[in-house]
Amino acid sequence: MKRFLASAALAAALALTADVVDRIAATVNDVAIPESEVRRAMVVSALQPEPGESPEAFRSRVLDALIDQHLEYEDAQRFGSAPPDAAEIEAAMQRLESRLRAEGKDPAVEFTRAGMTREEVRASLERQLLIQRYLKERFNPVALADEERAREEYEKFYVPERRAARLPVPPFESVVEEVRKRAQERSFADETEKWRRDLREKARVGIYRIPVPLGTDRKKVVVSSIANPTPTPTPKTP
Repeated sequence: MKRFLASAALAAALALTADVVDRIAATVNDVAIPESEVRRAMVVSALQPEPGESPEAFRSRVLDALIDQHLEYEDAQRFGSAPPDAAEIEAAMQRLESRLRAEGKDPAVEFTRAGMTREEVRASLERQLLIQRYLKERFNPVALADEERAREEYEKFYVPERRAARLPVPPFESVVEEVRKRAQERSFADETEKWRRDLREKARVGIYRIPVPLGTDRKKVVVSSIANPTPTPTPKTP
């Protein structure tokens, strides 16, 4: 019931998109993030409302993730990562639509409610995929786990977890590949988190508790230009 109420409240919030489309939710390095982009991200993002989470709390969480995404996208562009191909974007689009249908929603209705065309949704997914590729290219080599890291993962995390679950603890040699993979994933997560913190510390970020009109003279900003990147053409079926 709580999940239903959260979804209903979110739907009501999205219905208000037209009223807030010309307001600034935040600024990142003097680039404005319009409230409309936040509402769009609430549909396209993989983030979901937590049980009992209010629509405003969910919106704040999405905005925070959107700020990180803006910074990550800027860094990925500087790095020069290759953009995802059309097939990857289409696969991501299908996963998104499948998720919405599993939640009992009509994807076309949700996109329209958020003020997005299908191409704009694909463009947003393209940006997310570009960031994911950049993270793998930059941090996967750093995160490679040698035997020392694998043994540390085994002793500090694997063994305590097994004991806490009252499960037998196999010897290190029999699970070395499993713990090596776990160590690599943990190292990757740690390195990317450090990178995100560093981006935030160096960035000029302003968050408006009450979104201000885009025409305000309070601060000289430009509207985000990465909200709608040039979409990759949809693959044609033979």
